[in-house]
Amino acid sequence: MLGEMLICFFFLFIYIPTRSLCDSVLGCGGFVKSDVEINFSLVEMKLYTLQGSIKYQTDCAPNNGYYLVPLYDKGDFILQVEPPPGWSFEPESVRLHVDGSTDKCSLGEDINFQFKGFSIRGMVLSKGEKTGPGNVKLSLMTADGSEVLQTTVSKEADFYYFRKVLPGDYIIRGQHPIWKFEKSEIKVTVGSDNVFISDDLVVAGYDVNGHVFSEGEPIKGVNFLLYSDTVDPQLVTDCEKTPVKSLKNGDNSICHMSSKEDGTFNFASLPTGQYYLIPFYKGEHITFDVVPEKMVFQVKHSSVVLPKEFQVAGFSVSGRILDSVKGSGIGGAKVSVSGKQMAVTNEDGSYHLENMKAGKYTIQVMSEDIFFDEIMLKITPNTPHLHDIIASRFSVCGKVNIDEIPKGLDHMVYQRKVIAYTEDKAVKLLAVDTDMQGHFCAMFKSGKYIFKAFLSTQEIKAGLHLYPSEKLVVVTNKPVKDVDFSQFRAKVSGVITCIENCGTIGLSLDPISMIGEDKKVIMLKDSPKKASFEFENILPGKYKVAPLQDNWCWKEKSQEIEITNKDVTGLEFSQTGFILKCGLSHEITLNFAHENKEGSVGSFALKKGTNRFCLSQPGVYRLTTDSCHRFEKDIYTYDTSHPVVLSLTAVKHKMVGIITTEKLDKTIVVMLKSSLVKSPIVIGPLECDNPPKKESSDSEATGSDTQSEPAQTSFQYHFSYWAKNNEHLEIQVASDVLLFSPNHMEVTIQGESCPGEVAHFVGKVGIFITGKIEPALQGVTVVVSCDDPATMIPTTLLTDQNGVYRLGPLHGDKKYSVEASKTGYVLTKDPQNPNNFKALQLGEISVTVVDENNNYLSSVLLSLSGDNQYRSNNLIKENGMMVFSSLSPGRYFLRPMMKEYRFEPATQMISVEEGTRINVNIKGFREAYSCYGRVSSLNGEPEPGVLVEAVSVSGSVQYQEESKTEQDGTYRIRGLSPNVTYKIQLKKVENNHLERSAPKSSLHTVENEDLVNVNIIAFRRLNQMDISGNVITPNEFLSHLKVVLYKDESPDSPTYSVTLGATSFFYLPSLPTDHKGYNLRLESSLSRSMYDYQLPEYNFVADTAYKHFTFKFDPKRRLLDQDLNQTSFLLLPFALMVLGAIYMAYKFRHNLSKISFMDVINQARNLVSQVTAEPSNPVITETLLAPENNPSKRRFKSRKSD
Repeated sequence: MLGEMLICFFFLFIYIPTRSLCDSVLGCGGFVKSDVEINFSLVEMKLYTLQGSIKYQTDCAPNNGYYLVPLYDKGDFILQVEPPPGWSFEPESVRLHVDGSTDKCSLGEDINFQFKGFSIRGMVLSKGEKTGPGNVKLSLMTADGSEVLQTTVSKEADFYYFRKVLPGDYIIRGQHPIWKFEKSEIKVTVGSDNVFISDDLVVAGYDVNGHVFSEGEPIKGVNFLLYSDTVDPQLVTDCEKTPVKSLKNGDNSICHMSSKEDGTFNFASLPTGQYYLIPFYKGEHITFDVVPEKMVFQVKHSSVVLPKEFQVAGFSVSGRILDSVKGSGIGGAKVSVSGKQMAVTNEDGSYHLENMKAGKYTIQVMSEDIFFDEIMLKITPNTPHLHDIIASRFSVCGKVNIDEIPKGLDHMVYQRKVIAYTEDKAVKLLAVDTDMQGHFCAMFKSGKYIFKAFLSTQEIKAGLHLYPSEKLVVVTNKPVKDVDFSQFRAKVSGVITCIENCGTIGLSLDPISMIGEDKKVIMLKDSPKKASFEFENILPGKYKVAPLQDNWCWKEKSQEIEITNKDVTGLEFSQTGFILKCGLSHEITLNFAHENKEGSVGSFALKKGTNRFCLSQPGVYRLTTDSCHRFEKDIYTYDTSHPVVLSLTAVKHKMVGIITTEKLDKTIVVMLKSSLVKSPIVIGPLECDNPPKKESSDSEATGSDTQSEPAQTSFQYHFSYWAKNNEHLEIQVASDVLLFSPNHMEVTIQGESCPGEVAHFVGKVGIFITGKIEPALQGVTVVVSCDDPATMIPTTLLTDQNGVYRLGPLHGDKKYSVEASKTGYVLTKDPQNPNNFKALQLGEISVTVVDENNNYLSSVLLSLSGDNQYRSNNLIKENGMMVFSSLSPGRYFLRPMMKEYRFEPATQMISVEEGTRINVNIKGFREAYSCYGRVSSLNGEPEPGVLVEAVSVSGSVQYQEESKTEQDGTYRIRGLSPNVTYKIQLKKVENNHLERSAPKSSLHTVENEDLVNVNIIAFRRLNQMDISGNVITPNEFLSHLKVVLYKDESPDSPTYSVTLGATSFFYLPSLPTDHKGYNLRLESSLSRSMYDYQLPEYNFVADTAYKHFTFKFDPKRRLLDQDLNQTSFLLLPFALMVLGAIYMAYKFRHNLSKISFMDVINQARNLVSQVTAEPSNPVITETLLAPENNPSKRRFKSRKSD
């Protein structure tokens, strides 16, 4: 019977694939398979977004290659296998569309990857180097060399690879059309892993090529000597090593080559290294110049074509530039020949003139602050060394520095004269004007001079003085740069006296009513009781001097001084005490005690707010509070040597509760659940306030029959708790034998005053339910329920280490039932006692996961895989525990997974035997955080299915995470790294149905907590476009303007037209967002004969929800004289015609006898004056400006042919 029960129970736990682990997490899993033995744990599986951002990565189980990737978001992803470099798999990646219902991940189907082979890695080397060239053709061949299996080409300083290579023996052969190999073929054996070739192919050297010309013609016979300071000459081959004729003995060149008929020369095979070439081309009597004289080049890992051609030029001469006769050379001087710079001197003053031809030349030399006379020299091949050129004069420079204008002067003279005299002041040599900044420079020969800056009599009387008044300058063979004159400044000094050592203290010097003068501050460090101070460089004027120590009491807090033409001394500042400031959040009694005096100095009843005291004695004071409020500290200290503003803020407030019982009980405890503390707070066991009195020993001895007092039936207890302001408390009283009413109480503590008594409970005696598990089994879940749900909700408890459980006290007049369960066990009730159970155990693994604070960690995905492709993936609940039951004997691989956490250990291999229980403890450490928010429309409706991304904008590494909003518009972006600033925004590509968002993006720096309430308002794209605009023009022209809209495809047919009236604003009917082109024009009925104006227009595409346009219309009236001159001859016939028309009209309408001809003339005159005058009459203006009078605005259409 027992065996049948175990078999049936075992089959209840057979693994059944599920589509999802829970509503928020999906799993994508499968196996990495191989026909040869490989280490599966080295293979990683990575999940990427389509944009290439990694979402998750994990390695495979070492025993069977199983992997599981948790998915927290639905969408499109790429699942990619990433093995050790060189290993090949098919497929390499799989594209996933996770919709939660139809894809392989949602259906729980395996996604497998097949191992295809290893790789061979090597590097073609240059001789003597650790790297080598590119462009070497490499062939992987069979062991006998009969068949080429793969080919590749090497890359410079990089490895070459042959991939998907099966175990066996091979040959690798290298080829190149020019380079010579020291080793061109190697043998390779591939076993059970990648092969790295250490003894690889070697290239002996590389070819170097160049050209030599003379005025465009190739030159034959020029010798090129090869030198190197780094390459062993024995390694260089294939070049001429015999000495060159006419070359001096002792040449240490490696070898040489001569140019051919076409001017080319070639070194066939040079090892890598640094080289230089020196051309040598000697005639019968003179050595000619070949440029460049020396060419440095480097052979790396390829052929070398010298970047410059060699040219045969002229001959060379040299010379020196000196600072004096037989003096030192002047480096960096520019030497020009006949106005063209030809050379720059070396540090020793020498220079070389190349490619010279015989003749007379003018030599000019230029050097900073040194001057030379121009000279004429004759240069020939027989004069290779030129005469020395000597400096004639040197610069003498300085500055007159006057940075403040004395108050006696109304203006400052910025350009001053500096006068130079002979040493004895007998002769005035030169007067130099300074620039606006006071700088001056002049040229002087070697000698001694007196320099003096000129000051006017008015400046001297106003207190302007310079230091020094004059200066002796000695000019030798170099420029002089330090002839400086500065303005006089005063010193202000005094002493400061402190009760103790002054230590580090500052003093300030503030100008009084002095515009432009800045405040000055000096700091005295490590000062004794009496310390001196001094301000320097002070301009004349009135100042206020004050010590910068607001925490001390002073005899005088500041002193005012006035500086005229001498220093100010003798200032004194004396300290009288120490200031104590304290701020109080509540009224209290504050007690003071000095460290050097016993007892309390005093007690003060202080009010809420800031209090200020002056302490006459230095030292440390101890401050204690007396109140129903508890402050941040029980004892505060104030040290006068480290003054601070004391802030006494009440953090807790004392609350009191009362408990009344009908029985004396020593097991009463009070449990407080605080809104500010995660764990419950337990107070007790409590002591009774009124315990029963013991009978006296005297009464017992005498056997007194005095009537005894009635039995005590009421006992009282009290408890107290220090609560914070606005702390919400749920208070519950528990006992081993009593039931309490009310069941619990909730209070909120307000700390403005003392809370006092806030709760009162009454306790009565109850019953208990006890039971046990046999054999003893700890952790069995026992559920006790009552037949009256209103009395008690089902209660769950766990058995202790002895398998015992106990629940109570409970109401004695109710019926109760007991059920027990534990994963991996069969539990049956004992027929004799339904509260006891018999336990039968199966094999299982119990996993407990906690965080770094040892708190249980929930929502951790546990993946367990074993032999015969067994796997089970489950999420841990809130208790931080998970039990894998009904496990057959074998080895299992366990991996915890949860985004934003790393775990220790990260993986475990576990051996399970029949009937055993393995306990596994795992600790998780949080390494990343989440961003919570909501995407909604402007009216607050949620926007589901919107992709929100977080992109890092700080640091060198680019991070990107994303999430899709739920049906209620909420989203959670996981995996945000701490101390990184992210830009939170809607993804542009995937959210095509949205036009924009507010905000467009926002920056957030992730600290050690989640980001919350990062909300976004999304605006959907509309299928129509609204157009509005305004016209900037005088109001008198508005009635003559209209706005017309045309399609680009129909430029002659207006789509919409709006005539402006009294307002300059216009609004057109909506357009479809058809992404077509439109033209918006401003048209006018103003006569162009009377006005000159431009009509603006805009071209746009209907691709957005709204556009606004602004037109500017500024017509200019044409000049009247010009109009009259142009139309004077036309106006006369027109006037006669009008006159005749008026006459005829009056003739028919009226009795002609009653109208004189002068009346007709007057009517005609008025009409003509209206035509030529300003159109102030609205009727006349409208008539003259009618559209038919504006021929430029008429539209003509071509007539269609029949």
